Amino acid sequence: NKKEHIQAVYNWQFVHSLELWGALLGHCSDSQILQPLIYPLTQVVLGAMRLVPSSKYFPLRFHCGNILTNLGLQTSTFIPVLPIYLDVLNTYNFGKKSKKVSMKPLEFACILKVSKSQMLESGFKDTVVEEVYAGIITYLAHHSNRIGFPELVTPLIFQLKSFLKDCKVGNYCKKMKQVLDKVIANQKFIENRRKSVSFGVADHQNIEIWEAQVERDGTPLLAFYKSWKKVADSNKMKRLTQSINMDDYSHIPLLKKNHKKIRMKMDQEPEVSGGGLWSDDGGDSENGGDSGGESDDEERFKLKEERNKDKKKKKVEKKVAKVEKEESDNDENDAESGEEPKDHLEDMEESDGSDVEDQVTDLKLEDMDGDTDSELEMNDDFGDGGAAESDDDDGSNDDQSGDESDSE
Repeated sequence: NKKEHIQAVYNWQFVHSLELWGALLGHCSDSQILQPLIYPLTQVVLGAMRLVPSSKYFPLRFHCGNILTNLGLQTSTFIPVLPIYLDVLNTYNFGKKSKKVSMKPLEFACILKVSKSQMLESGFKDTVVEEVYAGIITYLAHHSNRIGFPELVTPLIFQLKSFLKDCKVGNYCKKMKQVLDKVIANQKFIENRRKSVSFGVADHQNIEIWEAQVERDGTPLLAFYKSWKKVADSNKMKRLTQSINMDDYSHIPLLKKNHKKIRMKMDQEPEVSGGGLWSDDGGDSENGGDSGGESDDEERFKLKEERNKDKKKKKVEKKVAKVEKEESDNDENDAESGEEPKDHLEDMEESDGSDVEDQVTDLKLEDMDGDTDSELEMNDDFGDGGAAESDDDDGSNDDQSGDESDSE
């Protein structure tokens, strides 16, 4: 299946493997064993890039261009990368009006292809032009000190002029015009410097010495690249930070809080008594408040009947505590005045028979004189025998004893 074969190549695993091999060969550029692998790796990258020459795979094409640029720079090998970017300028119609307007350009760093809807946006063309601009500047800046630079950029100059003639978009023409001006300026600079050389094309040693001297002195295109790279890196970091922070919200006015009022409110909160729905303190039964204790989760999620039972139980406990407090206050008052405390509970538990005994004792204390002590002892002896009689006979016995005492 053709689609499966394409997917076997156009995926991140394959692209990352190409980047890994490019970085390995660039790091081990002095190795005589790995150096022969530079050419086959270059052919594999170019073949993968040309597998599907469609505009939706422009991101993958730019990834491959960066691999080849870094590989040629680190290994000091000439790899023709300019045709990759020039082919993009020639095959895509940048003058066509976009059907959709995007707020910002697309980011090709994390994608290999774009969808049909993204291709209709204006941000797609903006990003493509920016990638072509960056790729050409980067590649030519590292070759700006080459003695054959004027011949290298001759096809580029003609194609950039043709692009500027056909394209009517101001922003795109401005960028390509800037590239063209810098390339022509550097071309003239190299031509003037190499007029005074006395060695031939086959003298590789003198050519390397001359190129190193030109690189040390600096070139117009290399100086422009350094300034552009600094700005591009800062913009890239801003985009990354904006994607992390979601955006810059400095244009939104801040809401200033009145900290004085907040502190006053916090100071007043402990002084306010409860009585709310979930208050711990709760109101008194007289004020219609609930007896508190419902702030805990256990109390809050109990059934209504269980909460009512708890409320009644707490009301009873409050009343009992109130009565005990009153009794303790009365006992303290009696102790201070010298009187013995009265036990109300004992008075309530006394039986009816105790009233009769109180009457008998009252008679003995009030009606009897001190001369009749002996006679009272006799009556007590006789009373022992009649103790077994019923309570109804007590009254008659008392009357009889009273008559006898009167007769005597």
